[in-house]
Amino acid sequence: MELQEIIKKTHRIAALVAYSIFGAMVFFLILEELIRNKLAPFYGLYHGRNLQTWRYLIYGLSAASIIIARLLQSVMLRKKPQNTPLDLVDKLYRATLVVTVMSELPALFGLVLFLIGGLNRDFYILLGISVIVLFIFFPRHHAWENWIAGQI
Repeated sequence: MELQEIIKKTHRIAALVAYSIFGAMVFFLILEELIRNKLAPFYGLYHGRNLQTWRYLIYGLSAASIIIARLLQSVMLRKKPQNTPLDLVDKLYRATLVVTVMSELPALFGLVLFLIGGLNRDFYILLGISVIVLFIFFPRHHAWENWIAGQI
């Protein structure tokens, strides 16, 4: 099989995973809206306690997950002289999967924060951050080809 064809097929799989992660974020949004509307007023499962600590923890974990995703991406994409083009495709595929999956974490943490305290505004903020991070890390075919060719 030709290298361009392998890149194309591998990229297609990575893009499908990224679209699936976006679909999961849409599912989180639908779930949050259903809970909020069906159990109105929804004050969370842990209502009445100090939620500020939970908010700090969730926002900190969200920020850490984005930073760790970026660091992992740079570590995983280090090229070595003995790497073949197929090795580079494999590295790029694995790094893409890791960072796209990690881009979902702020939305998941936001859903947890909503379930704990009923804080839907925080969920929307963290969901928006996840969508932006997923857009940043989304696999782009031309970028893959340029990186493998050594132009990036």
